[in-house]
Amino acid sequence: MRFREFEKEVEELVARACASLGYGEVEVEVGPPPGEGYGDLSSAVSLRIAKKTSQSPADVALKMASKMTEEAKGTRYVAGVVPHRAGYLNFTLDYARFSCDSIGDILRGDLGAMPKTGRKVLVEHTNVNPNKALHIGHARNLVLGDSLVNVLRYLGDDVRALNYIDDSGSQFADVIVGLKFLGLPDEAPAGVKFDAYCGDRIYTRVTQEYAKSPGLKEKESLVLREIEKGEGELAEYAKKIVGKILAAQLETCWRLGASYDLLNWESQIVHSGMWDEIFGRLKSMGVVKLESQGENAGCWVIPDTETGEQKVVVRSDGTAVYVAKDIPYAAWKIGLVGDPFEYQVYGAKQPDGAVLNSTVLSGGVKGMDFSGADIAISVIDVRQGYLQKIVAKVLDSMNEGASKRYLHRAYEVVALSKATAERLGFEVEGEFAHMSGRAGLYVNVDTMLASLKERARAETRKRSLSETDAWVDDVSEALAISALRYELLKQDPDKIIVFDADEALRLQGDTGPYLLYTYARARRILDKTDGRPSIDLGSAAKMTKPQELRLVKRMSMLDAAASKAGEYLSPREVAKFAHELAVAFNDFYENVQVNKEADPALRDARLALVDASSKVLAKSMTLIGIPYRTRI
Repeated sequence: MRFREFEKEVEELVARACASLGYGEVEVEVGPPPGEGYGDLSSAVSLRIAKKTSQSPADVALKMASKMTEEAKGTRYVAGVVPHRAGYLNFTLDYARFSCDSIGDILRGDLGAMPKTGRKVLVEHTNVNPNKALHIGHARNLVLGDSLVNVLRYLGDDVRALNYIDDSGSQFADVIVGLKFLGLPDEAPAGVKFDAYCGDRIYTRVTQEYAKSPGLKEKESLVLREIEKGEGELAEYAKKIVGKILAAQLETCWRLGASYDLLNWESQIVHSGMWDEIFGRLKSMGVVKLESQGENAGCWVIPDTETGEQKVVVRSDGTAVYVAKDIPYAAWKIGLVGDPFEYQVYGAKQPDGAVLNSTVLSGGVKGMDFSGADIAISVIDVRQGYLQKIVAKVLDSMNEGASKRYLHRAYEVVALSKATAERLGFEVEGEFAHMSGRAGLYVNVDTMLASLKERARAETRKRSLSETDAWVDDVSEALAISALRYELLKQDPDKIIVFDADEALRLQGDTGPYLLYTYARARRILDKTDGRPSIDLGSAAKMTKPQELRLVKRMSMLDAAASKAGEYLSPREVAKFAHELAVAFNDFYENVQVNKEADPALRDARLALVDASSKVLAKSMTLIGIPYRTRI
C-alpha cells in the first residue's frame, strides 16, 4: 500500500544523502515519530553518523536535511524534511497526493496483497486428540493457526493448512476401552454432540475405572497394539469411532471459521513405513540407542547431551511414543523422506467452499503437492516445547540446517476469569481459573459460543426490536465468533490469556464486536448518502482535518502490519492494526462532517475515505477470521 512507498522514498533519500555527503553506506532505518508534531516518519541516522564522525548530531541532521530538501521535490509523497536539534530527521507526507492515490487504489480493489513469493508453506494447527470436544485452549490454537494461514496467503506464500489427527494415541484408545470393554453406548444421548459425549462421559469414566481396576489399563495397551497393526475387528471399530468424533469436532472448527486443506492421520504415518525408514537411519547414525538398564531398559531412547536425560521413542513393548510419530511427520513436511501417501476428498466441501483432502495409503490419487515444503510451521502449545526441540534436533541430524525450516509457533494457555468461570457453573478461588481436564475444569468451545451468543442475542434484540429472528440470530452468531476469536488473538502468543466473557462482548474498547460495530457504522454512512464516493487531487487537497489525515494514513498500513505478523508468526499484529484503524475511524466519525458537508466535492472525497477505510477494516477482519456484517 502507499505508505510503504512513502517509506521507500524516504529510505532512498537518506541513503543518497549519506553517499553524497561522504558518509558512505549507512544502515537506514525509518519509523514512526514520537508524536504528530514531528511529521509522518522519522530517522535517527544522523545520530549514528555523528557518533562515527565525531560531529554534532544537530549539525549532521542539518546537512542531511539541506541535501534532501531539493531532492524530495522529485519524489511522489515526500513533502518536506525537517531536522530536529536532537539529531533526528523528520519527514512529512504530501497528503493530497497520498490520499488521492491511497483511496483510489483501495476503491479499485487493491488492498495491498503481495505478489506470489513462490514459497511453499505448511501450517499445522488445531490437532485436537479425537477423544473429546474442542475446549477453549484448543480454540486459541485454531484461531492462531487459521489467522496465520490467512496472513501468509495475503503475503503471497503458497500455504496449505494441515490438521493432524492423533488416532493411535492413548487418549483415543481410552475411548475405545470404554466402548468395547466397559460396554458404554457408542451413540450419544439426544442433544449431545458425539465429541462432547466421548470426552465428558466416556473418557472421564474410563480414567475413573483405571483407578479402581488397574488391570483394565492392559486393555489400553491391547487397543494401541491393534490400532498400530491396522487390521482386525478392533482396528476397524476404532476407525468408525474416530470418524464420528472428528466429524463433530470439524463442526466446531468450521463454526469458528477455520478451513483446512489436508487431514493427516497418525495411524497412517505409522503404517506408511516412514518411521521404520527413519528409525533405521537414526540407529545407523547413533542418534537413538537401545537402553539396557534403569527405568528405560529395553526402550529405544534419544540421549540429550545437554541435560543428560533420555527421551523414549520406542517402548520396551515395541510401541512408538508420540515423538516417534511426530519425527516422520516433520520429515515428510519438509521433504526429508518420500511421500508415501495417496489422497482423497474427505466428505463434503467446507463452509467456505474449500475442498478438504485426507491422506490414505491406497485407493486415492498420488502425487498431490503437500509434502516437501520450504517452511513448515507447527502451532503447538508451549508445554510441548521440549518435544519440539527433540524433533528439530533429529531433523538436523538427518539434514544439516533442516530445523531452520521446521518452526514451532508456541503459544501459552488460556484461563477463565472468575466471573466467567462462575457463570459457567465452576467454583473458583482467586481472580481466575486455570483449566484442567483432570480436575474437571474445562470449557468446551461449543458451550462458550452458546453462552456468548445467548448474551449477544439478548443485547441485539434490545437494540433492534423490529428485526427478524433470523437477522438477530445471524448477528448474534457473528458477535459471538468475533468476541472469541479476537480475545484469543489480541494478546502476544507467549502470554497467558485470561478470558472474560463480559469484556469480550463489549461494543466499545479492544474487542471483536467493536470492530464489527465500526464497520457497520461506516457502511451506514454510505447507505444514507445522496453523494457518490469519488476523489481526485483537487478534492483530496480539501481534506485537511487531522482526523481524516490520520485515518487515511492508518488505513494505508495494512500490508505493513501483515508483514510484521508474517515475520513474527503472530497475527496479533493484524488484530492490533484493525483496532487502531477502528479507533481512527470513530475519531473521524465523531469530529468530521460527511453527508452534511456543504461542499459536494469534499463530501464525496470524504465518502470515498469512508468507503476505503471500511474496505480495509473488512480485509483486516477477514485475515483474523472475524465474520463482519454490514448491519449490527
